Amino acid sequence: MPRTNRLDWKNAVNHVIVRGIEKGSIFKDDRDRKRFISRLEKCIDQTGITVYAWALMPNHVHFLTRTGDIPLAKFMQKLLTGHANYFNHKYDRAGHLFQNRYRSILVQADRYLLKLIRYIHLNPLKAGIVTSLEELGRYPWTGHIGILFEGLYPWQASEEVLDLISGHRDEKITQYNKFIKEDESIPILSDSELIEGSYLLGSKGLLSLEEVREQKKSSYIQHRILGDIDFARHIYARIKDQQGSFLRKREHEHEIIDKLLEFIKEYWGVSHTTLTSKGRSRASSRAREFMSYALVNQLGMSLVDTGKILNLSAQGVLSAARRFRSTEELKSAIQRITET
Repeated sequence: MPRTNRLDWKNAVNHVIVRGIEKGSIFKDDRDRKRFISRLEKCIDQTGITVYAWALMPNHVHFLTRTGDIPLAKFMQKLLTGHANYFNHKYDRAGHLFQNRYRSILVQADRYLLKLIRYIHLNPLKAGIVTSLEELGRYPWTGHIGILFEGLYPWQASEEVLDLISGHRDEKITQYNKFIKEDESIPILSDSELIEGSYLLGSKGLLSLEEVREQKKSSYIQHRILGDIDFARHIYARIKDQQGSFLRKREHEHEIIDKLLEFIKEYWGVSHTTLTSKGRSRASSRAREFMSYALVNQLGMSLVDTGKILNLSAQGVLSAARRFRSTEELKSAIQRITET
């Protein structure tokens, strides 16, 4: 059973958040940021994706995008794989740079586009990287400066953002600065809603952010939506109707986990207790690698959830999955078990 499909199609708008693994840095100096921006420009040119807003933070990145003919996932794969390879080579490190999968929140553009542009571009100010809006206007690592100075980042959809504001360009810049600073007609939403979504989809159906918190169902979330209830219901109906689309069922996952554990016991003679005891025998190590790979790469489980099953940290799960050596026999076993 593969990972659940993302909510993405042509003209879909997504708020994308990419975080460094275990809150680690993904940029250490301006050379890293310049290299990332150069790669970003190439990926936009190759995929035709539209970027309305962006911000490079020390350990995470925000994008506000509109998908073209090529899926968002292809754009992100090109961008993140390239930067991870560059970063690991430069700093002589190994392993994953980014935390699990990036977060993408499907956005109701007509309602939230401007709100998100403001939120994303204010990130360095809120984080204390810059101390004033004036300084933010000179800070090179967000799309804010790209809107203020025409042609600075030609790959950014700055003019499309300004087209949302009436008047000639100087008037638009004035109005843009006004709403960035304060505009009661565009109220600021809570940060949690902007980075988590207002509605969430999972095996329990469509829930509001408040319901998820009250019912403590965060582990069931597969898709995030920022929009009103009508928009959320429309998206829910759409993905249910899509051929091959599904919402993961946790009870089904538990059955698969049990079958994987049964296979491990038969193949390596390793019980679940031994598997989680961090024993150093060759058999237990190979079994953990097999289980990490199957759960993360085939079943689509998070590093955290997988770590709870195996008594490992997120980094430990990543390392184990990376060490897994697939044979035809083991590959066939994983496919047979996870696709039932």
